[in-house]
Amino acid sequence: MTKKRLPFPFRIGRGIKLSIVAGIGLLSLPPQFAMAGFNNGQGVAVIQQNGLVRGTVVDELGDPLIGVSVLVKGSTTGTVTDTDGNFVLEVSNGKTLEISYVGYLTQNVRVTGSVLRIVLKEDMQNLEEVVVVGYGTQKKANLTGAVANVNNKLLDNRPLTNLSSGLAGLLPGVQVTQTSGQPGQDVGKINIRGVGTMNNATPMVIIDGVEGSLNDVNPNDVESISVLKDAASSAIYGSKAANGVILVTTKRGKAGKITVNYAGLVGSTRATDTPKYFSSAEIAEKWNEVRKYEGIYDPIYTAEQIEKYRNGSDPENYPNTDWLGLLYRTSLQTSHNVTVSGGDEKARYLASVGYLYQDGIVRDYNKNQYSGRLNVDIHPTRNLETSWSLSYMRQDVMEPLPAYQTTGSDRDSFASTNSVYQIFRLIARISPMVVNRYADGSYGSVSDGNPIAWIDSDANAMRRTTNLLAMGSAKYYILPELSVKGTFAYNEHNYSRTDHAIQAKYRSGVQGTTFAAQRYSNYDRITFDATPEYKKSFGMHNLDALAGFHSEIYKYRYTYAYREGMANDIVTDINAGSSATAKAEGYTRELSMLSWFGRISYDYAGKYLFEINARYDGSSRFQKENRWGFFPSVSAGWRISEEPFWKGLKGVVSNMKIRASWGKLGNQDLGSLGSQDLGSYYPTISTMSLGYGYTFGGNYYNGALTYYAVNPNLKWEATTTWGIGLDANIGKFDIVFDYYHKTTNGILMSVNTPITYALSSYYDNIGKVRNSGIELALSYRNKFHEVDVEVGANVAYNKNKILDLGTNNDGTPIEWRNPGYDQITTRNWIGHRMNSFYGYKTAGYFQTQEELNTWPVDEEDKHTRRLGDVKYVDLNHDGKINAKDRTVLGSLDPSWTFGFHLNVSYRRFDLIAFFQGAADVYRTIGEGLGSLSASTSKLHKLWKDSWTPENTGAKYPRLVEDGYNNRRDAKPWIMNASYVRMKDLQIGYSLPLNMVKAAGIERARIYYSGQNLFTISDMIDGYDPETPSGRGNGYPQTIVHSIGVNITF
Repeated sequence: MTKKRLPFPFRIGRGIKLSIVAGIGLLSLPPQFAMAGFNNGQGVAVIQQNGLVRGTVVDELGDPLIGVSVLVKGSTTGTVTDTDGNFVLEVSNGKTLEISYVGYLTQNVRVTGSVLRIVLKEDMQNLEEVVVVGYGTQKKANLTGAVANVNNKLLDNRPLTNLSSGLAGLLPGVQVTQTSGQPGQDVGKINIRGVGTMNNATPMVIIDGVEGSLNDVNPNDVESISVLKDAASSAIYGSKAANGVILVTTKRGKAGKITVNYAGLVGSTRATDTPKYFSSAEIAEKWNEVRKYEGIYDPIYTAEQIEKYRNGSDPENYPNTDWLGLLYRTSLQTSHNVTVSGGDEKARYLASVGYLYQDGIVRDYNKNQYSGRLNVDIHPTRNLETSWSLSYMRQDVMEPLPAYQTTGSDRDSFASTNSVYQIFRLIARISPMVVNRYADGSYGSVSDGNPIAWIDSDANAMRRTTNLLAMGSAKYYILPELSVKGTFAYNEHNYSRTDHAIQAKYRSGVQGTTFAAQRYSNYDRITFDATPEYKKSFGMHNLDALAGFHSEIYKYRYTYAYREGMANDIVTDINAGSSATAKAEGYTRELSMLSWFGRISYDYAGKYLFEINARYDGSSRFQKENRWGFFPSVSAGWRISEEPFWKGLKGVVSNMKIRASWGKLGNQDLGSLGSQDLGSYYPTISTMSLGYGYTFGGNYYNGALTYYAVNPNLKWEATTTWGIGLDANIGKFDIVFDYYHKTTNGILMSVNTPITYALSSYYDNIGKVRNSGIELALSYRNKFHEVDVEVGANVAYNKNKILDLGTNNDGTPIEWRNPGYDQITTRNWIGHRMNSFYGYKTAGYFQTQEELNTWPVDEEDKHTRRLGDVKYVDLNHDGKINAKDRTVLGSLDPSWTFGFHLNVSYRRFDLIAFFQGAADVYRTIGEGLGSLSASTSKLHKLWKDSWTPENTGAKYPRLVEDGYNNRRDAKPWIMNASYVRMKDLQIGYSLPLNMVKAAGIERARIYYSGQNLFTISDMIDGYDPETPSGRGNGYPQTIVHSIGVNITF
């Protein structure tokens, strides 16, 4: 790990300028020389004069290093370098100086009368690097678990709108899928080492030791991120760690003068790609062609009409509307962050504020984000350390609200949950033959409406999310090797949504209704942790023992109000609606948890490593008999390179470690917290659901009833995992390899009750899923004269398999379950991957009459089969094509994920590029393909390569008016969504110090950043490989071009 040079001066005493790093260096030196004198900045070499040594320490580029420790070897005499890398020290001739600096190789320099220049070389291996783990830190060399780490070097100055999407491609085994570029919804979905549950599979997130969310952290505030991927590293978190753990450490203040940093950028945003469609004239010609091939010789469109569509001479009767051109635009994105830090050895602080604005590529989509953080570390006494953190984030997101609504009592819920979906669905369907707006100002429409009219109406939904996290801790050293730490945290999260729906007015009439709805939800989580720790070295034996207690309580509240029939389109108060249509509801939920945990880490001479973790969790979700779960892990490592027999290989393989682990983790999460499902909070005890009334004697009375069935025998999901790993440093290369195998038993799943049973579904431990795979990470660092090169690459393969889905009421095994989305084409099927596509295999297209005559009968074909139609395979060889011939055709989840980054610096120029991708992953695009159907006749350009008698080698089958036969769930419509994406490119230049110092600036850098610059994929044009599978209706990914500055005062 390369440490950044920090040429930021501060004052100690009067008139003495030092750097932040120099201050830290002073604190690390013995008190006998911690305040040794500093030179006047004139020395540039090591020269002995009158017993004084004066010198300069620089890096390989000749830039001064600040805060370097200069120690007379074998003594306690020493000093640190100043802001110009200079030092002065009294020492006699012939002595040896030991020069050391974090991130650089230590050098020994003999003091002579000759001129010497001390050049430190970077430590390419950096085995002393400290990695954040659960409830502490460990040396990277001593890790026995699978822990991946990212420092802020790979996050800083990127135009990240959220932290989750910034992790894409950086870590092996960490899959990040970003399905949308919509402001406020462009977060990444993260899975670690596959999906092992039918419930919430997202990893646990710990921020500075407290549970939280990645989306509530400003990326600019992050110091490092550690990902705990196996049981050995994450068992300390027990029942919440089955999906992995992400540890986020935020930046904290350092001793020194006040340092102010400003980081800002401004950029333009546009869609990465959009579908290309037939023009109105091309649709008319194609439609006539299709009918003629099917023996219908009466064309729909005359040559004269087609020409009018083409030349635009009559745009109101023969329009050629560019709906995508009306929808999309180039928009603005900007962010600004200011950080102030400083302090001394007794108290240090860091305060930051941030602002982010995203304007959508579709009008009325935007996001304003405000964040603030204060981290304070106070050491009031020698034995007491305290840390305090307060962070706040607010996000205001606006999006248009369509007038496409259901007519029942749930129209408000439908509109709010489908606001994005319906706009992009209709954009993909509405024909260019439909007028957007007539000369008199009225809007054209189809039966589903007009998406541009919806946006123009100013109907919108406003969402506000706020998150407050307050944390305080105190650590007291009873003895130098014995300490006890207490941590208290309070997290409050608020969400509100205000919908203002307006009727859309068309030439043909109106659509929808005017209503106002407000939703408000809130949760708070209060936690307390107590962790005594004992660290002691006994000769070559090193011991670290940690114990802990954890308690938490989680409370959730929800309130909702609705009225329709507003007085006009302007008034938004709910009271302005009709009281006869009023709806109101609200409820509360609560969960609590207690835990005991511990860890023992032991190593002998840093060679033989052993660790054991255990956690004992109790959850309010379960009955007393099954409330507590025990989650242990054990791991060991052997640093072979430290053995005497390895000595001859040290010059080639300087470090070699093998490790192995086994552990058991748990899961109690039955879905997203905050859901209305009462049964997911209290699945083992009978509850009364409110809001159900009764009529007695002709009068109505409010009441309650038991709605959910319960299962008193419910218990924890259990994930058992084992793995082996290898860490090696071979020359300039670092290698990390892992193999893992994890099986989740007793997956908590909803079970339907018999139709004759009065109560609704209940939860049971019935599912079983296995994930196994390999991970490989490579990194290379070297210097070529003045060029510093760093390359990192990672690849991971995961094999996912469903082993059990429970039994039917008659005792027979359940073969498959619907995963709950994309319901037509995906299933969870025993023996296959989760979220698998279920469809027909194909054998090309019919090319001869003989094939038509001899192919098995298609029982699902609604048309007379013709040349150019799809040949579906009779998989069970019964002579018929029907639903029994369907099979699994890939999965929504990739088997392979990979990433690559390149970092090059030359003098003051720097370049960093990120690539990421996935393979063996599939998607479907339904309505986005287009069809021939009156007002929704819209054809994707792919149909230009459809089968015709003149184009028998076409990529796609022949086009028909009702495309069911050639558009079933099969290839090519189940598409290979493997891809490689250039996620980010950054080119920067650091201004010379003599140019900016006069303005009080210590460092200034300007840079260009490009995000999502290109993607290589076999998906059809206009659709991103990460787009949600199904109809293809979603907010597209975006390309962002930004110019930024980073200035330190």
